[in-house]
Amino acid sequence: MARDIIPHKLNDWSQIDTTEEFWDDLDLSKPELNFGIHRFNERLWTSGFVGVGRLVSKNQTIVQTSGKEHIVVISSQYGLNPWKMLEKVLSDDEYENYVEELSKNGRFLFKVFYNQPLIRLNQDELNDGDLLYALSFINACYTLCKKGLKKTMLHKEENYNSKVRGKIDVKKNIRENTVRGRSDRFFCKYIDFTEDNIENRIIKATLKKCKAIIEDRFELNPESLSRIHFCMNTLRRVSSTPISLSDFNNVSVSGLYMYYKPVLQQAKCILSQRYYSYKAENGQTIMKSTYTIPYMINMETLFEFYARTVLKETLYNTKYELEEYAKKWFLMRGATSIEETEKGVHLIPYCIPDIVVRDKETKIALAVMDAKYKAHDRTARIDSLQLLSYVLLTGVKKCGFVFPGKETLLKQMKTSGENFFKLQTPVMDDLKYYELILGDSLNEAVIEPLLQ
Repeated sequence: MARDIIPHKLNDWSQIDTTEEFWDDLDLSKPELNFGIHRFNERLWTSGFVGVGRLVSKNQTIVQTSGKEHIVVISSQYGLNPWKMLEKVLSDDEYENYVEELSKNGRFLFKVFYNQPLIRLNQDELNDGDLLYALSFINACYTLCKKGLKKTMLHKEENYNSKVRGKIDVKKNIRENTVRGRSDRFFCKYIDFTEDNIENRIIKATLKKCKAIIEDRFELNPESLSRIHFCMNTLRRVSSTPISLSDFNNVSVSGLYMYYKPVLQQAKCILSQRYYSYKAENGQTIMKSTYTIPYMINMETLFEFYARTVLKETLYNTKYELEEYAKKWFLMRGATSIEETEKGVHLIPYCIPDIVVRDKETKIALAVMDAKYKAHDRTARIDSLQLLSYVLLTGVKKCGFVFPGKETLLKQMKTSGENFFKLQTPVMDDLKYYELILGDSLNEAVIEPLLQ
């Protein structure tokens, strides 16, 4: 049963008003605990996480006042729509590579705390957590269907004409066939396997609900639709039946089918959501959940992947493409693997730029960009040195940063009157620096100057 709550609406990377005493009791020992809330210059700040969740105290209990739980609802301060960003990233053909690389480095794109109790929000609370569950479930269902559906063994009986399947049930065969002079028929009992079991019925019902949730808010992109169609085709022999929470008591997944367990856990939480109707800005009636599963999204990681996904989409029909994700650019000349690099030196062995634009035919690098989920009008020494090292390694003549913003554009430079300025270096004559502000969409016209 969800408790009464005290909500606190915050923005990511923002200072927190700590006039209430409970803020002093927060556990700040781990960066990802309590949505990355941390102390800086004797004040509390949020980090690059958005979402909805409970606050945890130093003694590892939920922070409460008079029996009410303190809940944070954190949004993006840059006006980006994380749900549209997630839909694009989850449908990217490099998504599995993104997840693998994150796992290697102990990072994550998002977390949904399915093992925690639901949070009951006010009906006027603007929360789109169900979009995250829906997008996440579609992706999980797609992975499950590629592995194969669980089949259940059934004992069946059938009266066959001129053939035998399994074993003949002698008693029933005499009663049904022999005494009636039908020696051409055989009453058989046999073992069959079916995909039409409770586990797959639950998954099919949840998939349909997730599709409806997303379509209520925005149009599904072709890749997401393709994944849904793939799943529905895989589940075509599974009955579409109403599912109640009591049906989960009959679920059995173990051994070869352990990969069902997290997907069914997601399904249970999604099907337990309670909804009410509200009017959207366009007058459309939308069913919105008043309960939410606690979740957090790493906006810094999401923005990096989103920038890659949107740029790839824009470059698709051009003569340019992006370098493969997480490619290592080794600093030592001739090195192609970590084993070939010099050991015991202070210099790092390689760098991994976020985005390298290259010619599709020659594979020559043309531009290097680094995605930064932060304000574009503040200088940062470490970011500058990072970008310049990428320029040195790739040999490009164009470089810059990608920053979040409400609209997409190339920043106008006051010093040059252009959307770039030239960097001073004796290594090359014409090294141009750009800043790309990335909103919810991108088109070829915006990035043309980066490629010419």
